[in-house]
This record gives sequence, C-alpha cells and structure tokens, in this order.
Amino acid sequence: MSLLYVVSESDGDAFFYALCAKKFTGCAFTLSVMKNRKGDGVDAVTRQLKSALILARAAAGGAETVCFIGAMDNDRAPHEENIALVRARLVPKEQARENRIAWMLETVEGVLGQNREAWPLHVALAVPVEMIESWIVRARREAEPQPTPHFSNENSNRAGHYYAPSAPPPQWKDLAAEEQKQCGHMDRLTFYEHVVRELDAGALAGRSLSFRMFKEWLDAWPRAMALA
Repeated sequence: MSLLYVVSESDGDAFFYALCAKKFTGCAFTLSVMKNRKGDGVDAVTRQLKSALILARAAAGGAETVCFIGAMDNDRAPHEENIALVRARLVPKEQARENRIAWMLETVEGVLGQNREAWPLHVALAVPVEMIESWIVRARREAEPQPTPHFSNENSNRAGHYYAPSAPPPQWKDLAAEEQKQCGHMDRLTFYEHVVRELDAGALAGRSLSFRMFKEWLDAWPRAMALA
C-alpha cells in the first residue's frame, strides 16, 4: 500500500482527491492529511506546503511508495480557465491575487528540484477553478451553468458585490448541493464517493481545464500493477 500525503483546505476535499488518485491509478493508499486553514495567505500556505513536502520526502527514503497531492481552490485567482471573469468587478483583495498553480509549482521545485525525473515521490497539484464543487457540478452535468458561477454561494457578500445591481445566480456550492440532494439522503463523503465512482474523467477534462491539469499529474503516477 502506498502512502499519500494531501495538503488541502478540508478533510472532505482531501477525501475527494484521494478517491480520484485511487480511481486513476488503481492503487490503495494510506492517507495523511494536512489542512490549509481558511483565510491563510499565500505565505502561510507556501510554508505549510513546503513543510509537508519535506515530511513526504523524508518518508520516501523508506520502503513505501510515497505520493503527494498539493491542493488549493483557485478562488478567482488568474487562471486560463476563468478568462471570462471580469476582474475589475472583484473586491481589491481578489484583484491582487497571483496565479496559484505557478507559486505552488515553484514551492514544489524549491523542495524537490526542477528535474521531475529525479523526484523521490510522485506529486500532483490540484487548483480547481474556482473550487472543488465546480468539478463536481461539471462531472454531473454536461451543460455548463449559465452564467458561469465564480463564487461559493449566491448569498455571499463577494458574489453580491460582483453581480450588483443584479441578484447573483446560483453559485458552485449552491449547484453542488442541488446535485447532492438529487442523489438522496447521502452525507457529503458518501456523495463524493458516488461522484468519483461514476466519473467520466475524459469528459470532465474536456469541460474543465483545471481538472485536466490535475488528471495529467495523476496520469504520470505508476499504475497498481507497477507498484505490486
């Protein structure tokens, strides 16, 4: 069994990423989670990511195969997937955000080096645009929500600021809650299991660039037979 470190914003997110890793590789993992606390700035998350990478690198010196997923919601930072986002309508703090995948990769390379072939562990980075619920909704729906959501909830202050003077339409967490409700009385983790079990990864990769980028990382990991 391989050891999987996940740095994410919640235990639920880590569970979803681990399910994806298992589905795409066929491997069973012992999961170790380190959470990014809500409200952490880039510097704090960078330190946490670096610490987790150092821990995982040390573990990779043993007999176990070690894998690592670093994850953070995009939350309206610049990304090729959200070019339709009108940045001038965001609050100033969000307008100032930098590309997250860029500094996350820089952090990984700062610990493991730039030659990926020499890395002692298998790494994947996940930056859902704008959050993991966007992947869940797009996995469950062929048609893109119109207009494309950018926020968690329609009743959030930042959504209200962005869409003013109009009322915000349903946002990603609102739509994901609708999908969960349609699946019956499932708790969130059971719903995640259901989503990943039925997931057409190729189709979702065609609907979400950020998911495709995550999948490309995982596609480079060894398959179950290679680890046997």
